Amino acid sequence: MGNFAKRARQRGFLLGLGIFLAAMALVAAAFRIAHNERAFELNRWETRLHTDAVQPVDMVSGWLSASRDALRAVAENPTVQIYLSQAAVANPAPPVSPESEAQGAFLESYIISLGSHGPFAASSGAARSATGLAVLDAQRHVVAATSGYRPSPQTIVALIAKMRDGSAGPLVSSAAANSPNAFLVAVRPIQAAMSAPPVGYVIGERRLDEGFWASDGSVIATDHGHESLVSVGPDGATHLVGSSVTGRVVSADSGEYLAARTPLHLQRARDMKGRDALHLGVPVKGADWVLVESVPASSALAGVEARIRNLLTILLLSLLAIILGILALWRHMTGIQQAASREASMKLYRGVAEVLLQAIDQRDPGAAEHSRRVAALSRDIALKMGAAKAEADAAELAGALMNVGKLFVPVNLLTKAGELDDAEVSQFADGSARWLDLLARTPFDPPLEPILRDAYRLGYGQAPEAGGVARNTYIIVAANKAVALMSPRAYRMAHSPVETLEILSAPDHAIPEPIRAALADILITRR
Repeated sequence: MGNFAKRARQRGFLLGLGIFLAAMALVAAAFRIAHNERAFELNRWETRLHTDAVQPVDMVSGWLSASRDALRAVAENPTVQIYLSQAAVANPAPPVSPESEAQGAFLESYIISLGSHGPFAASSGAARSATGLAVLDAQRHVVAATSGYRPSPQTIVALIAKMRDGSAGPLVSSAAANSPNAFLVAVRPIQAAMSAPPVGYVIGERRLDEGFWASDGSVIATDHGHESLVSVGPDGATHLVGSSVTGRVVSADSGEYLAARTPLHLQRARDMKGRDALHLGVPVKGADWVLVESVPASSALAGVEARIRNLLTILLLSLLAIILGILALWRHMTGIQQAASREASMKLYRGVAEVLLQAIDQRDPGAAEHSRRVAALSRDIALKMGAAKAEADAAELAGALMNVGKLFVPVNLLTKAGELDDAEVSQFADGSARWLDLLARTPFDPPLEPILRDAYRLGYGQAPEAGGVARNTYIIVAANKAVALMSPRAYRMAHSPVETLEILSAPDHAIPEPIRAALADILITRR
C-alpha cells in the first residue's frame, strides 16, 4: 500500500508538473505575442510620424532658405559691396563726395524698400523693433536699416561667432514665445575670395510664426496629434520655437526633449502637458532644429492594447481551466497525505498567482511588486495575530490576488499621473467585479472569493454583506491600504510608517484595533 501511494504521488506530481510547465509555456507564448504586437505597432507609428514630418520639415527648410537668400542678395549687391568697401578703406569716416552720398542714399532706399516687403518686412505695433533688416559696416555700426529696427550688440556678436562656424543662422534670441530668429551674412569686396575679411554685414530678424506657424500661435494640428519645432542650443537647453502655447523651455524629462536629442528614434514618454505620448524628431537641414511629431499613446496604441488585453483575458481563462484540472487531480489524491497535498496546492496557487501578477506588471509597470508586498504583509499580520499556518496562507494568497481586477481596466487609467475621478474609480470597480465572477468559478481551498468580495466592498466604502466579515478580509484591506500609502504616487510622496499608521487610525478606514495593533508592531519593528 505504501509503494502504491508513493507511485500515485509520483504520477500526480509528474502530471501536475507537466500541466504547470504547459501553463508556463502558454504564458511565455502570450507575452511573446504581446511583445511582437506592440513592437510592430510602434514600428508602424515610427514610419507614419516620419512621413507626417516630411512636409512641415520642407516648409521650415524653405523658410530658412528664403531668409538666408534674402540676406545674401543684399550682401552681393554691387552698390552695397562698393559702399562698404570704401567705408572700410576710409575708416574711421567714409569720404564725403557726391558719389558716396548717392551710394548711401541708394543703400538707405534699398533697405527701406526691402523693409516694406519680403521675408524681413518690418512688423507693426509692439513687435516692430524686433523684426527687420540692417546693413552694418566692418566696425558693426548700423549704416542703413528698416524703420525702427536696431539689432542688439549681443545678437551681432553671437551671430558673427556662429558665422565663423560656417552658419548664417538662425540664432534663437530667447525662449520667450514668438521670439525672433536672427540671421547674418558677411559682405565682402566684389570678386573677393570667401576667405577675404568682411567689409560689413547684413543682419535680419524675423519671427517664425509670420511665415510658418498658424496665425493664432498654436502648434500645427494634425488628425492624430501635434507638432513642435524644437531648437537645441549649444548650452544643452532646448526650446520650443514659434508657438505662444509652447514657446518655453522644454523640461529634460519630456518626450519632446528626448525626441529632439535623439532624432529619428521613436520615444514613448510624457509630453509637456503630462500625457503619455509617442514622439519622433526629424532634423531640419541647415539649422539646429528638430521637428517633433507627437501622438497620444492612448489613441495610437488603443488597437494593439485591446488585442493584448483580449489575449491576456484568454490566457487568464486558460489558466483558470488549468487550475481546475490541477485541483481535480489533487482532490483525487486527498486520501494520500493530505498535509503534503495542501502544501503542494499552496505552492501551485502561489505559482498561478505569480503568473497573474506578472501579467499585471506588464500592463502597469509603475505599480510592480505592489501585490507581492500586500501578500507578504497580509501573511505577517495574520501570523502576528496568532493565526494558524492555513489561515496565514489564505491571507497571503488573497492579498496576492486582490488587484488582479487591473487586467480588466484600460491601461491609460493604470498609468494616469494624478488622482482618479468618480467615473474612473467606477471602471476599477467594474474590473474587480469581473475578476470576482471568474474567481467564483474556481474552487480554491480555502475559498477566496468571499474574502475578496467583502474586501472590495470595504475598499470602496460599502457595507459588507450580511453574515459577518472574516478576519482575513480586514487583514488584506489593512495590508493593501498600508502598502499603497507607503508607495510613492505621481501626485504625492510616499508616507512614512508612522504617517501610515496615523492615517489608518481614522474611523473611516474601519480597521479593527487588533489588526491595527499587529500592523503597527510590524511596521515599527521594520524601522
